[in-house]
Amino acid sequence: MPHQSPKKSKATKRLLVVSILLTIAGIITLGILTKSRLILPVEMAIKDTNGHLQSLLTNPFSRLRQIWNAYVVLQNVKEENQVLRAQLAELENEITTYREALIENRRLRQLLAIKESQEWQTKVAHIVGTDIAPWRAVVTIDAGKKDGISVDMPVLGQGGLLGRVIETSMSFSKVMLITDYHSRIAAIVQRNRARGILKGDGARGCVLDYVKKGVDIQKGDIIITSGLDGIFPKGLMIGKVKLVGPGDKSDLFQFIGVEPSSRIDQVEEVLVMLKSPDKDKIR
Repeated sequence: MPHQSPKKSKATKRLLVVSILLTIAGIITLGILTKSRLILPVEMAIKDTNGHLQSLLTNPFSRLRQIWNAYVVLQNVKEENQVLRAQLAELENEITTYREALIENRRLRQLLAIKESQEWQTKVAHIVGTDIAPWRAVVTIDAGKKDGISVDMPVLGQGGLLGRVIETSMSFSKVMLITDYHSRIAAIVQRNRARGILKGDGARGCVLDYVKKGVDIQKGDIIITSGLDGIFPKGLMIGKVKLVGPGDKSDLFQFIGVEPSSRIDQVEEVLVMLKSPDKDKIR
């Protein structure tokens, strides 16, 4: 293999160095002329790495920020729902109050109609208590002696006769209902004027006693007060016949069940009949 002379070798090296220097100079000159910056592969790699690191650091915080914002929104929605529920409850309470006022107004109008149809002086009262004994049918009303209430005064409900006063204090009175087992009222059948005594029968209502067998009594017949007992004025509505039976074989009287016209278990306001301006009109 031939060897190059030392002179040729040195000339070759010089030529190579000059070529490299010229190349570098050309690149630098080109960069200056185009006003661009040389980006070396190492610099590009560093920038890419830095970008990835920033992305890794930023993304978790961004995700946490999104979660926090969603939590805040949910809390706000929860608070708004609580406010809306409170407002809804308040509206429902107002509606219930208005409904109660409307129902009470209707009941009082019915009592007013009864009051206007009577020649007696009357007093409106509210039922404030009931006797808890199962064999008793007694209620307490919020009117007493200071209101002109006295014993044996008749008491009316929306549908008709409710009972009579049996006790009084200054501010309250007790009323025995017509369904009480101790209640006795002189009554007649409006259609044929058959007379009898209306007795309380507890939860079953009332019975009309002492109507002889053979007297024509029909289901639906209206029962009114006769006025013969000296307590209740004549013509007060009591109820309707709901059942007619032959009674006991040894008995002279038939069995007549009566449904009170007043819804005794639902009455809230009553009308106490104080006195008549002219007692001759009710005899």
